[in-house]
Amino acid sequence: MENRKVRWGILGTAEIATKVVAGMHDAANADVVAIASRSLDRAQAWADEHTVPQAFGSYDELLADDSIDAVYLPVPTALRNEWIKKAAQAGKHVYAEKPFADGVEDAIEVCRQNGVQFMDGTMWLHSNRTQALEKHVADGDIGDVKRVTSAFTFKAPDKEWYEGGNGRTDKNREPMGCFGDQGWYPIGAIMWSFGYELPEKVQMTHVSKNSVDTIVACGGTLWFSGGRMATFDAGVELAHRSQFETVGDAGLIRVDDLVGGQGRTGNFAAYGEKFTGSTHYVVGDVEGKDTQYEVEACDHVVKLVERFSNNVLVGKLEDEWPKRSIACHRVMSALFESAESGGTAVSL
Repeated sequence: MENRKVRWGILGTAEIATKVVAGMHDAANADVVAIASRSLDRAQAWADEHTVPQAFGSYDELLADDSIDAVYLPVPTALRNEWIKKAAQAGKHVYAEKPFADGVEDAIEVCRQNGVQFMDGTMWLHSNRTQALEKHVADGDIGDVKRVTSAFTFKAPDKEWYEGGNGRTDKNREPMGCFGDQGWYPIGAIMWSFGYELPEKVQMTHVSKNSVDTIVACGGTLWFSGGRMATFDAGVELAHRSQFETVGDAGLIRVDDLVGGQGRTGNFAAYGEKFTGSTHYVVGDVEGKDTQYEVEACDHVVKLVERFSNNVLVGKLEDEWPKRSIACHRVMSALFESAESGGTAVSL
């Protein structure tokens, strides 16, 4: 039993799966044993390229394989809830990409009912750096969190890409557009900073849409109880930023490479391939003195998969992860509602 590994299957050959499968291969307690696509030829070609032993020509065939313990779901947002439910009903533990569509709460409930772990693909939460940051917060190094600012932006590479040529700029493929794809990260950093407490209300204060009516840039405000607040922006109209600053009444935490890359160096390999990084962050004191801390570099995917797989192996599921997913989804949905209604404030 000590040497047992979780046997993983992957449903879909989306671009992000290329990054994830590389990390899965490096996870000490995981084996990637199967890939499924709607085309057997495509699945087999992907399996050959990424050293996966079994290929299936349908998702249902993979889920019917009793030797598979857990599945990774990089399927499109509109299909995700359906396959979360089917995977859970087949007894598979579920690691699903984000963001989510309406109804994800029901899909996650099916996971609970079937006794399987659910976790979304917010990789940065599992890094060595995030564990260090959480200790600073728990130890009271920055006091009570009062303000957060966060952002994830980059410039669209060309007009065709901007006008719907990419999945995140086409609402038929990603309903919330760039807000869904990129906004999950700054919103997630805000929610993490406030311990996943829901805000009292939110408002999308700026929205840009392209010619196919899809959000390509946005920004907004979240108000929490007791006068606490956060602001964010996301999209593909500005220079690259991937950052957050969490400010308390005794200090602050600052990260300038939340999602990918190693600092502001122009190295953004982390977005699409195997990557080891996230080695530094800043803690500032109440007087304005900053101290840069270093942590051991890691691959976020490896950390996520190893934690997930350990839960499966020991049979102790963590309900904190689905709770975090639902909290972030509720805030994202409220902000999207605000965006679609001309920027009115939405209460939660």
